[in-house]
Amino acid sequence: YNLRPFDCPLPVKIVMIFSEYMQRNYQNKFYGKAQNLVQHLTREYNRILKDYDVIVMPTLPAKAFKLPSKEHSVYETLKLELDMIRNTAPFNATGHPALSVNAGLSEGLPALPCGMMIVGRMFDDLTVLQVARAVEKTFWDYPK
Repeated sequence: YNLRPFDCPLPVKIVMIFSEYMQRNYQNKFYGKAQNLVQHLTREYNRILKDYDVIVMPTLPAKAFKLPSKEHSVYETLKLELDMIRNTAPFNATGHPALSVNAGLSEGLPALPCGMMIVGRMFDDLTVLQVARAVEKTFWDYPK
């Protein structure tokens, strides 16, 4: 990103600018608070995963929508893009292994892809991959 910053997608640019602003004006105050919240979130997911091998949930919290066009404002574009990561972003922070597999198409037109997210215990990537493979073999008849 340092060599060609103008090639970065808009959300990446905004995050980079916001991060720089927060660092210059607040040092690590809010970063520290965020890390404390991540620890709490990690504990809660670990608590749930004591009783279950994986958590299965929609990749997106709502029906998929068309990607923003150039006619959308920066605010509208960012809001749409941030709404798409509400279910996935927590695991970027906690480090739990997670992946999304094809769950078919939404009803109605246009039919848009739906994803099934599979989340596993810390350091148990293998179980997540095995569940994903079982889903693919069961529902999509991928090669055995």
